[in-house]
Amino acid sequence: MKATKNLLSGAKTLVQKSPRDVVIVSALRTPFTKANKGGLAERAPEELLASVLDSTVKRSGLDQSAIEDVLVGTVLQTLGGQKVSASAVKAVGFPISTTVNTINRQCASSAQAISYLAASIQAGWIQAGIAAGVESMTFDYFPHRGIPTRFADSIKNSGVQEAQDVMVPMGITSESVAKKYGITREVQDQFAKASHDKAHAAVVSGHFKHEIAPVGEVVADDGVRANVSLEKLGSLKPVFAEDGVTTAGNSSQITDGASAVVLMSRQRAQELGMTPIGKFIGSVTAGVPAALMGIGPALAVPKLLKAYDLEVKDIDVFEINEAFASQSVYCMQQIAIPEEKLNPSGGAIAIGHPLGATGGRLAAAVLNNLRARNGELGVVSMCTSTGQGYAGLFVKE
Repeated sequence: MKATKNLLSGAKTLVQKSPRDVVIVSALRTPFTKANKGGLAERAPEELLASVLDSTVKRSGLDQSAIEDVLVGTVLQTLGGQKVSASAVKAVGFPISTTVNTINRQCASSAQAISYLAASIQAGWIQAGIAAGVESMTFDYFPHRGIPTRFADSIKNSGVQEAQDVMVPMGITSESVAKKYGITREVQDQFAKASHDKAHAAVVSGHFKHEIAPVGEVVADDGVRANVSLEKLGSLKPVFAEDGVTTAGNSSQITDGASAVVLMSRQRAQELGMTPIGKFIGSVTAGVPAALMGIGPALAVPKLLKAYDLEVKDIDVFEINEAFASQSVYCMQQIAIPEEKLNPSGGAIAIGHPLGATGGRLAAAVLNNLRARNGELGVVSMCTSTGQGYAGLFVKE
């Protein structure tokens, strides 16, 4: 849903309940594991998606016939991911009446799936659906690494710099953000260490059991490290520029995974006997220079807060995707997010970033962390390739 001043606003108003609310009754993800060598590397994307959808049905007791539409965020999968997605939905028993569509807003794809599905429910077009996401970076990231192998000379030589900049590799955009805004290597490594420390603490405490659905014998993320040291991080060489500050240690991990978030009107949830765990309020997007794409949340989050008459202090948890430590640190500083409110159970530097599935993971994470902290309002945000930022607002039930 697009946020406007005509919608409900203000923290006290947003937590009130209405039959027209778009509620979330389940938010799960698979473990996120390293591409090429992790526990899910041999699983095709349709298997990953089918697994999380099957777990969603079994854990929630969902009546599959109630799901009218499934929107799947996916970035790299073959033929736009439609055949991957439709085969997975059908394989786990959803009826022919359940339709399937795919969405690609790069790293915000499954977050955008949540927004579009919520808008359909709010408009009365459907009553219930699933916003999912999937990415097997093992299968579809190499060898092009997210850069098209063909690029028309008419665009390349057009003289329009912004059109050319959408092809800039993501690691180079990280270096550009660090250089332009003075984000040092030391600060980035400290941020990366904190991501691992928080994620490891969450693993030890059992926090992730509320959001992870095992895939066969794979039950946990495999990128989270205990006792990550600044010395070790500091010894890693820059990946994208000889004199750069972006390393494998302070960047998100290339991973495989899937996610699924079930949304419906509050009235439909009551009819089905489903208990909401949260509700989705709305979202915004913001355009930024493609060569500095990582700053997207720094524009999208303030835009979201303004739309709903909120301030940073009103938000209990911020889940901002850690594409790179450089842009994460910059966004945290620009928005003035207190460290204790940002990614309380770690982020993509520790957990991983399977592009199309990340938005769903962040939705599950924000609701799980709000539950653990007894908070009410949460924000999910991420930057996206090509120069965009996304931000969505959630309420814990």
